[in-house]
Amino acid sequence: MKIKPGIENFSSFLRGKGLRLTRSRKLVWEEIHRQSEIHRNAADIYQSLKKKGHKISLATIYRTLNLFVQTGLARAEDFGEKHSHFEPDTPGKIHGHLICLGCGLVKEFEEEKLKKELEVISHRLGFKLAKYSLQIFGFCQKCSYISFREKDKG
Repeated sequence: MKIKPGIENFSSFLRGKGLRLTRSRKLVWEEIHRQSEIHRNAADIYQSLKKKGHKISLATIYRTLNLFVQTGLARAEDFGEKHSHFEPDTPGKIHGHLICLGCGLVKEFEEEKLKKELEVISHRLGFKLAKYSLQIFGFCQKCSYISFREKDKG
């Protein structure tokens, strides 16, 4: 199994806590990096690994994801559901999320103008921008169309 850069940091963190980099932890690492644009939750990761024939408990996946968050290698995002979605925390990548209230679709975006404006605001208020979390809730094109059609029928 090929390990992506960054896992060495995780391995060091684990050793410092008296823990090992197990096969299960490596599998979860690979899984969140396999489709990093998809913001998967622990249950999604569990199902994906199960389909591939791996035996790993949902509790182990949750514990591993929380370790990733503690080390700064992953971010837990709350998209208005009762669970977190996880994505690799890529240094220097500043982005936001558009979240559809109809179907739950999540789209990432990066906007240089927005980043610059946030830097201006931060500076004005005496902060140095390190990262931000921006979530915009609305309706995707598909859900907007469905909603419009339903209103048309009424």
